[in-house]
Amino acid sequence: MSMFSKTKAVIWPKAQSTEIYLDKAENNIFSVDVNLLHPCTSTELQSLNTLLKDNGISECTILIPDDVVYTKSFIYDSEIKEIDKNEVIGLANSFITFKIDPESIDYKLVPSSGKTIIQSHIFEREKMAILESNLKFLGLKSFSFESVSGSIAKVISQKYNGEYFLIYALGGGEYTLLLAKGDSVYLTSPLKGKELEVQKLINYSKLYFPSITSKFYVPSDLQADIKSTLELDKTPFNQSNLATELKKPANLPLPVLGVLISKESSPVIINVIDTSLTTKNMDNKKNILPFIAVFVVTAAIASIIIYLVISKNNSAVVDTPLVDAGTPTESATAPTTAPSPTVAEISKALKLQVLNATEINGQAAVLKEKLTALGFTSVTVGNSKDKLTANAIKIKATDKTSSAYFADQLAGFFDATVSSDLAATSTYDVVFYIGTKLDSASTGTVAPTTVATKSATTVTPTP
Repeated sequence: MSMFSKTKAVIWPKAQSTEIYLDKAENNIFSVDVNLLHPCTSTELQSLNTLLKDNGISECTILIPDDVVYTKSFIYDSEIKEIDKNEVIGLANSFITFKIDPESIDYKLVPSSGKTIIQSHIFEREKMAILESNLKFLGLKSFSFESVSGSIAKVISQKYNGEYFLIYALGGGEYTLLLAKGDSVYLTSPLKGKELEVQKLINYSKLYFPSITSKFYVPSDLQADIKSTLELDKTPFNQSNLATELKKPANLPLPVLGVLISKESSPVIINVIDTSLTTKNMDNKKNILPFIAVFVVTAAIASIIIYLVISKNNSAVVDTPLVDAGTPTESATAPTTAPSPTVAEISKALKLQVLNATEINGQAAVLKEKLTALGFTSVTVGNSKDKLTANAIKIKATDKTSSAYFADQLAGFFDATVSSDLAATSTYDVVFYIGTKLDSASTGTVAPTTVATKSATTVTPTP
């Protein structure tokens, strides 16, 4: 391993403990009797804090259980390109037991044979806030979040890209059933007991895909019976064997493997700060170190020679006056005007949300047109639950440098108060609140089309 690389770490909060996994061959699993999803005192967290420091862990990925982030999908019986977030929340409210925070729900629209699938991820805001508070005490330099089911799907997608169900054992007779295609999860549901009733969940698969999904990945040591009226195509999997195939320690569980093999440094669900470097990048640095050393030495020698030459020339200039000191002359060079400051470009991959806080229909779509014209590719629109009389922009603290960009690019069209107090766990990087009427003509685009409001088919899996 390169002397510059850091061991990848994964923290998995569970009901009675917190488990830490390291991407190395030995001494790679630790367990501490503390639940990070419940409020903890500094004394309760001290043992975990010490463990992280002793192992040099300052950056990590946090695995979020599927009873904290719910993955559900709904069906529109026609193709749509937009949907109001409040409508998605209304669909989700029918099976979520907690109040849904608009900033804690993420969704995307997937066209499917004349229909539209609404894939949503819904976070239990209260538990996420507690988790974040506990993590801050641990003094981590950076951390990111990933769902257990999403990480499992990353492993399976290495072997199979079609539609499938997978049963994952959580221990104590509890399981998670996920429906996915490749690494994209459409549905998760808890299962419990020695007889797992899955037929109703199987029936839901025909809503998302052309036919019912019968392929099942099951643990090779599954202790429960799968109850279904359909003949299932069962494919046993063994976590140790999968780990060996992926050239990872054989004792690492499936969700942890998914984090470690991820090709991207950014997590799928929520980004916080992730400055970790991949092993490949580190090895490249190791390979070019000799060239860098030669370049530095050569540059240093050249700098000394140039300095000596310039110093000699400067001395000659000082000893030879160019004009009569008694005769003032005007400079032949015209004074230059300082260039106007320019605002630096920012990443166009930021996730933006536009909320209409007025009584005027279509305002969010107008601002979306403007942001899209600036090059942003992820802009979601919706209605604010609160009505405002002034515009506002909320930005995550990690992206606060983008405030100058938006103030400059939207000046005269969307003048707003900018703050960097958007929650770190928010699905979006920037949220725009429209409180005043916007001029659609100034966007330079045609008037936006009306958002489709056709009733959706609610898919409500039963536990």
